[in-house]
Amino acid sequence: MNKVFFFLFIYFSINCMAQPGIRLQGSAAIPSGQLENHVDAGFGGNISFNLPAFLPGFEFTLTTGYYYCGLKEDLPGYSFNFKSVPLTAGVRYLFGEGNEITPYIGVEGGAYFTEYFLEVDYGLLGKPVEITREITPGIAPEAGFRIYIAPGLDLDVNARYNRIRTKYVSRAYIALQSGFRIKF
Repeated sequence: MNKVFFFLFIYFSINCMAQPGIRLQGSAAIPSGQLENHVDAGFGGNISFNLPAFLPGFEFTLTTGYYYCGLKEDLPGYSFNFKSVPLTAGVRYLFGEGNEITPYIGVEGGAYFTEYFLEVDYGLLGKPVEITREITPGIAPEAGFRIYIAPGLDLDVNARYNRIRTKYVSRAYIALQSGFRIKF
């Protein structure tokens, strides 16, 4: 029994050498699928926490953010926008962890808090407003790379495809993101 505890102690001591971190990124949100028919490219950002997993090269992730896309065309009297706040968890695999440039792939899934806003100006008849808020499941595969800058700091660049399942049609957008990862 003591050998098992000794083995686990050594195993977890080695894995604790890998560094957890926090990632802060700005983003360009590019609509795809049915969503691209209605909204134009937008902006956003995210914060992501990562914790090394028990296998070398793997990380567990927890991510949240905010993305906004406005109306595709400037139509007189119309105002429409789409907002999304993802809360996702997943796993990421790093190829060649510890190199100057470290590529990675990952996938996350979770809840997407979305809002669709529509306002139509009918002049003297008023401005009816329709706001639809939903909490729906979604999935987000990603691919990117990290560039070592300094001890405790990496530049992180990735592309992330966010697919949101909704009642009528699925919504999707591609987030092109860049920012910094701070290692603890």
